[in-house]
Amino acid sequence: MQVVVSKFVLATVLLCSAVALTPAQVPVVKPPKAEPPASPKRTGHPRFPAEPPEQPIDRRGTNERAIAVDPDVNVQIPCISQAHVRINGWKRDEVRVFVRDGSNIGFKVHEKDPKSDKPVWVVVRSVPGTAPTPDCISGERIDIEVPFGASLKLSGREIDTRIDSVKKVEIQSIGGNVSLRNVSGGISAETFEGDVTVENSSGQIALKTSTGNIVAFGVTPGQVGDLFKASTSNGLITLQNVDHRQIYANSVTGDLLFDGKFLPGGIYTFKTSDGAIRLVLPNAPSFRMVAWYGFGMLDQEFPMKTITSDVTPGGKRLIASVGEGDATVNLTTTRGKISITKQAAEKP
Repeated sequence: MQVVVSKFVLATVLLCSAVALTPAQVPVVKPPKAEPPASPKRTGHPRFPAEPPEQPIDRRGTNERAIAVDPDVNVQIPCISQAHVRINGWKRDEVRVFVRDGSNIGFKVHEKDPKSDKPVWVVVRSVPGTAPTPDCISGERIDIEVPFGASLKLSGREIDTRIDSVKKVEIQSIGGNVSLRNVSGGISAETFEGDVTVENSSGQIALKTSTGNIVAFGVTPGQVGDLFKASTSNGLITLQNVDHRQIYANSVTGDLLFDGKFLPGGIYTFKTSDGAIRLVLPNAPSFRMVAWYGFGMLDQEFPMKTITSDVTPGGKRLIASVGEGDATVNLTTTRGKISITKQAAEKP
């Protein structure tokens, strides 16, 4: 009996002790500590994502570069975004480029002469990574000197270009005037908006502008059969002392002036849709003329023999001969006057 009571008393004491515990004394069971996820196996790739490639910075400044070249070098400038460009020939067998407030430039040699080991084909371009547009250079002013025997090929956007005393020129630009003089081996010049002027040059010549005037004087062929061609959509064409035997001049809206002589065997074509045609010739010219003039008239100061004269709903056509008829002259204007006059020195 005493043993049973003792067990009962002990159980009662333990129960009362458990009830008397405060909440702070109740043991807190902590959740198991979270283990970090296992690191993935390395596969040889960088631990962090690769940074984007560095974008080229247009580093502008004044810089100059030069390179020794063959005297008959071909110089190519694939892109000039904006600049006043001046290119001159000189006696040195060297190409020198000076850029003011513009791109950092360099040279790329495409070909060398096998005997002299001098470059015969050089490209002028921006240093890779220094300009927003690869190979495109720009500046406030770009001055280039090349050998007298150099041939140039360049393209531009908004450039005002003057080239003097080189062998050959091929130029294309979106906007800006082009002035060429003393080019001995031929010219191909085209600008979308701007004037084109050629002076004291020779060879086969092609001049074109969409909106602008074309002026050429003191121009001769380099060899037999060289063609002179001038074309503008909106502008005047003035040709003075152009001695090519084949001349083609066309203006959609604008007047045409030819002040020179027609050579025996030459073929001369002058066309305009809305403009006048004026020929100023020396005394005693000799040519056969085919003239179409729609809503205009023909006025001439030389004795002329009419071969055929037609009047149609579309205008008038006249075929006539002046002198012996040694040259062929084609004249076309839809709205404008055709006048054939003597040069001032020939007038009494």
